[in-house]
Amino acid sequence: MKREFLLLVLMVLLTTSFTFAQIPKEEVLKRVAIPAKGDLRGLVDIVGFAHTAKQMDFVVSLCEKLEKEHFAKLEKEYGISKEKPAIAVICPHDDYYYAGRVYINVIPHIKAKRVILFGVCHWAKTFGAKDKLVFDAFKRWRGPYGPVPVSPLREEITKRLNKEDYLISNEIEGSEHSVEAIVPFLQYYNRKVEIVSILVPYMNWDRMNELGKKLAQVVGSIIRGKGWKLGEDIAFVISTDGVHYGDYGWSYYGYHPFGCDIKGYEKAVAQDHRLVNNYLAGILKSSKIEKLFSLLVDPSDPTKYRITWCGRFSVPFGTNFLAQLMKELNHKPLTGYFLRYGTSISFPTLPVEKLGMGPTAPSNLHHFVSYIGVGYF
Repeated sequence: MKREFLLLVLMVLLTTSFTFAQIPKEEVLKRVAIPAKGDLRGLVDIVGFAHTAKQMDFVVSLCEKLEKEHFAKLEKEYGISKEKPAIAVICPHDDYYYAGRVYINVIPHIKAKRVILFGVCHWAKTFGAKDKLVFDAFKRWRGPYGPVPVSPLREEITKRLNKEDYLISNEIEGSEHSVEAIVPFLQYYNRKVEIVSILVPYMNWDRMNELGKKLAQVVGSIIRGKGWKLGEDIAFVISTDGVHYGDYGWSYYGYHPFGCDIKGYEKAVAQDHRLVNNYLAGILKSSKIEKLFSLLVDPSDPTKYRITWCGRFSVPFGTNFLAQLMKELNHKPLTGYFLRYGTSISFPTLPVEKLGMGPTAPSNLHHFVSYIGVGYF
């Protein structure tokens, strides 16, 4: 493990770290397809994600059929049936056209009525958000089967957190797609689901660890006070896509240290597998998560990428929070299982164009994204 970490560090340091840029605020807001209406959140993307019952029914039905053999494989290898409740999962947020088969391997494990989602804050720099958790003030989010209520848990959390540790912004939350992508799957499997969205902008590890502990104390206190059971009454979803790879068509990534041919693709995929297997699968520990963080960004300047996972903050924060929460609740450490992996190249795309859905970005050896599914039980 130590040797593999040192090899990864060396590989990362040999690649170029670069600061992520951001598009102007006006351009971000123009990307919202359906504006918010009162206390009802709008929708950013009505092409990549399902927003009607007909679309969602088709996507889930097809993906469950396509993944039937993989479900059986997971049950044989891990003893994890499709019906086993998870305390937490890591889920992609890219177009269903590409990533649908990974969503379907993680979200069915979320059985709880209340779900806290840790999302990417893609436009953190644009909105000047850093070092604080971002909440919204909407009462409902749009879902394919009707509005999805925001849980009263959100207000209980924000009342107990220090005001300097969070901000409330419908503008930031309303222009972010990384939680929006997951809500339709949650609602499909549980029509009564309630959500709390928390976006994680950029911050260094010390601040991340501090906020994780504070949030774990608050959420842990609420869980104990209400007598909730993990996985039954409350669960957690961490949103991320994996590596954004290639030398063409990216607004600010441009990450391609292994080249843009088939060998480069295979090396990028292998790197993702090492990161998941070494730091997210197995016993969840804060020490492992800190190492992952230092591989994804420059610890001395977290605005600089080392590996272009868009969840470079949501994943370390969410998993470290979970590790801290288990300590707070005197619960045994969680064990992570690598449930599914794919890329926008590896899977045959879903035939959703007839339903008004499709891709929002190209996919080829010069421009691809990876998808990671992990479950914590």
